[in-house]
Amino acid sequence: MLEDHAPTSGAPVIRTLQMAMHGLFVVLLVIGTIRGVQESGHPFWLLSGCLALFAWYLLGLALTPGHVGDHRSSVGRVWFVVLFVGWAALLLASADLIWVVFALFFLGLHLLPRWAGIAGVVVGTTLVIFAQLRLPDTATVPSILGPVLGALVAVGISWIYSGLRRENERRRALNAELVATQEDLVATHDALDGAQRESGVLAERARIARDVHDTVAQGFSSILLLSRAGLAGDPDPERLVQVLRQIEESAATGLGDVRTVVHALTPTDLERSPLSAALQRLADRQEGALAVRLVVDGAERPLPTAIEAALLRVAQGALSNVRQHAQAAHAVITLGFGDEISLDITDDGVGFDTTAEVVPSPAGGFGLRAIRERARDAGGHASVESSPGEGTSVHVQVPTGGPR
Repeated sequence: MLEDHAPTSGAPVIRTLQMAMHGLFVVLLVIGTIRGVQESGHPFWLLSGCLALFAWYLLGLALTPGHVGDHRSSVGRVWFVVLFVGWAALLLASADLIWVVFALFFLGLHLLPRWAGIAGVVVGTTLVIFAQLRLPDTATVPSILGPVLGALVAVGISWIYSGLRRENERRRALNAELVATQEDLVATHDALDGAQRESGVLAERARIARDVHDTVAQGFSSILLLSRAGLAGDPDPERLVQVLRQIEESAATGLGDVRTVVHALTPTDLERSPLSAALQRLADRQEGALAVRLVVDGAERPLPTAIEAALLRVAQGALSNVRQHAQAAHAVITLGFGDEISLDITDDGVGFDTTAEVVPSPAGGFGLRAIRERARDAGGHASVESSPGEGTSVHVQVPTGGPR
């Protein structure tokens, strides 16, 4: 009857107050009935009326909290009005039932709007006072002040109960909000995981594309150039043997690089030698009229594998551009060891306009973009300096600790 809707009734303090109100009504009704039956001239009718009132109260308890217990429910208000009117009728038959009014105060203040609940308290207090004034030798000041003070106490307790109920509802709403927020966080976390997985897939695709461009494509390009050189001019058995050996060496290197890409391992040139040695072999493998020289500046020291792999791939990509587009006779690879690691590839070729940064290439102009991406992945940066007719210089600088 005093139950609130759904989870709010589960609060221990509110549940205790509800049980206390039920117990108060039953105790006061039983005491009033016993005393009234003993002193009434029509005990049967009084007992019948009290039992009917108790049955009506039990009916209210049996009704669902969504009807009677909800202070906004019209069913609960009608139920209370019938209960109050029934009590008032019994009060005319026996003044011993006046104390039941205190339980009715709590019910009315809970089920009715505030103004209606206060009006009910005033009406109930007035009925009790008049009922006591009708009795002989009871027209005293305490008979008036007692009901008034009792009404004030009931109003105060009822307001405390309402405050507890509102606080409990706020906590329930906050808990529901926290649960919803947690669910949103879980959903957001799942979405971020999906985005990270997708980003990882895209990054891996880009890495493989760069690796294929800097290894397989260059290997086929070298084989193609060597084949054309071998087919050009008069047949020379010694020259053809030399060309075939160079083709074999390029194919073997390309095969090793393909295996490295497939298995995501360290480049074959770095597996058993430092970066300078790998760069020297790269310079020695350059065929045709291009002469490549390696310069190491500073004391070489071990580097993280990721940095070494990135710098080697940058050098491969830069030399591929030189070989295919620069028409250069000489190129210099400079590897510098200092606070940061630097790599410069400089050629004396035809150069190009860096403002356009579009270099025709069989690989689709992927070279310069791949160089910048590799430098960025290693935690550094890359720059290209060139002018038409003045050669090209590619500069890469990365921190020794790798990406931060």
